Amino acid sequence: MGQIQGLKKAIRHDPNINRFASLAGYCLPRLPKASANYLAAKVPITQWITGYSLAWLWSDLVAGITIGILLVPQSLAYAKVAEIPARYGLISSWLPTLFYTIMGTSKDVTAGPTAIMGLLTGEIVTDLVAEGYSAGAIASAAAFWVGVYSLILGLLRLGFLLDFIPLPVLSGYVSGAAITIVLQQLKGLFGEGKSADDTAGVIRVFFQRLPNTNWRAFLIALSGIILLLGLQYVGRKWGKAHRSLWYLSISRNALALIIFTLISWGVNKSRPNDPLFGISQVTGAGIIPPRKPDSNLLLKVAGRSVAVFIAAALEHLAIGKAFGRRHGYVIEQDQELNYIGLVNLFGSFFTCMPVTGGFSRTAVNSESGVKSPLSGLGTTACVLVSIYKLTDAFYWIPSATLSAIIVVAVWQIIVPFQVFWHYWKTSFADFVGSMVAFWVTLFVDVEIGIAAAVGYSLVYILLHLAFTQVTMVTRENLSELYPPYSSSSSLTNPSTTLTLPEDTMVFMLRDSILYPNAARTALEITNYIYSYSSGAHEKPSTTMDGPQNNTQGKSTERLWNDTKLRHIRNLRKEAGTSNSEESFLPFVRTVIIDMTRVTHVDTTGMQALADIRSALKDWAGTDAELTFVGLNNRVKERFRRAESCFDESSGEGEPRDGGYIVFDALQTALYSPRSEDVKGTQNE
Repeated sequence: MGQIQGLKKAIRHDPNINRFASLAGYCLPRLPKASANYLAAKVPITQWITGYSLAWLWSDLVAGITIGILLVPQSLAYAKVAEIPARYGLISSWLPTLFYTIMGTSKDVTAGPTAIMGLLTGEIVTDLVAEGYSAGAIASAAAFWVGVYSLILGLLRLGFLLDFIPLPVLSGYVSGAAITIVLQQLKGLFGEGKSADDTAGVIRVFFQRLPNTNWRAFLIALSGIILLLGLQYVGRKWGKAHRSLWYLSISRNALALIIFTLISWGVNKSRPNDPLFGISQVTGAGIIPPRKPDSNLLLKVAGRSVAVFIAAALEHLAIGKAFGRRHGYVIEQDQELNYIGLVNLFGSFFTCMPVTGGFSRTAVNSESGVKSPLSGLGTTACVLVSIYKLTDAFYWIPSATLSAIIVVAVWQIIVPFQVFWHYWKTSFADFVGSMVAFWVTLFVDVEIGIAAAVGYSLVYILLHLAFTQVTMVTRENLSELYPPYSSSSSLTNPSTTLTLPEDTMVFMLRDSILYPNAARTALEITNYIYSYSSGAHEKPSTTMDGPQNNTQGKSTERLWNDTKLRHIRNLRKEAGTSNSEESFLPFVRTVIIDMTRVTHVDTTGMQALADIRSALKDWAGTDAELTFVGLNNRVKERFRRAESCFDESSGEGEPRDGGYIVFDALQTALYSPRSEDVKGTQNE
């Protein structure tokens, strides 16, 4: 009976159970309204369409048609990068803009096939097509998993996890992928056959086959590049002053497609089975009826689609954030992930390749004066017209023209050398991250490249956290760390002169104490104590072997593997301190740890603080005190909760069942602390 009563009391006073009960009491009454708001947030059009101004309609229509003219040739070209028939690239382009009208949180972003999506999809297609699966089915399976992964993060509001990949690493990855795409198009530019899969092999095979170049294909590719670059220059030079030239410039891909398709039809119409140069041979008209993805294929693609998902999410969110900053609005990151997830998942049933936001199209959309995501309806209409009415004409598109479009478009996303030089000057760690992502992506594998980018980012964060800085306060830096007349420090009292007693050591922590850095923090503080103070049993004596330390008691009582004496000797040698009869290190009686900057302490961190106290008592004697100052309310509560795990009757604060020791009450710091600091921590 007593045990049951004790259990009830423990449950009634348990802080975690009380917290859950409090949250439940707060959230449950609000759940219906919160659920309705949550669902409404997944369809943003319902929030802004009622305030839509008809004056915006013309701008949105023009922008939508403009993007449609740009998207059609790009989708055909990027399907080639993905190693799938050009028709599937076109089919993959009508859903993204339609869905974004309903779900988008940016007026500028336009989604569809992109070069990087094509490259990553192409690697999966190349590997699995040999197993008998069709290229379209493989691409749609990858889109399926991109949709699933994106929805998981978006619906659970975990989009912040993508922020762990820094900009320099992303820059290196994008540049490496872009150069890889350009190199893969060399075979199309020069009319050569199938090339190698890796970058080194592509370069080797290119030069081996260079004498066999199809000069007709090369002339078409060269003419296409000159035309595209020329129209691009015209738009940048005179586009702002002459709107007609700007429209001519942004329509350059469509113009190149029309001109060279007409030339191809003229010279190859009498020889469709033996053209003078490679043609796209697009066949079929209309949208492919929905079909269920092959379950076995889904299992094969699931793991490799993670890289496609990460690239899709990073590319889309980076574009949305960039144009949001430019135009003064903020995208909803998790909702954008919901969009990527739903459009790819839905599109996978229509044999669509993975899609995401495209930078060049978004830039053109912004420059077109778009006012809202409603412009996507115009883009969808253009794509549907192309799918149902222009497919036969697309049959004659020269492959070299598609390669030219890809090269000119992708070349612009290669990060300039000056950016990497800026990383070098600003942060060596960021520069290394960008180079790891760049070279691994370029010469190893695009999927491994993005894995290396993510891995480096996570390792960098963990190492940065693990090697947290502990500053030992000395008489030299005391005034700098605790300015006497500054009100920013909890240890400041303007009427008191700063002093640091000989028997007191003070340490300032710079970060929270969590499991990655807890052990190192404890080790660094104890090493400082060993290096700059004498132990309770240490006496000044000089021998040939250096200062003697009897802290471990008699030699027969020490541990067989004890190396503490040697460790202390090495620490003092490195610090330039030593004990002798002329210069004896002071004894330490109080160690103060300033935790003003510590926002959180986890269980491992609490054990590390306990280890510091244990080491201090062992070194300086049981009268030595460990004091904590500057604790915020969250950390104070963590101390109280840890204290409740101990046997209060033990008196000496010894661990119980491997638990955590009861810490000394917080007391005197460097000089008179604020009254609320003392009052709030007397019982801890």
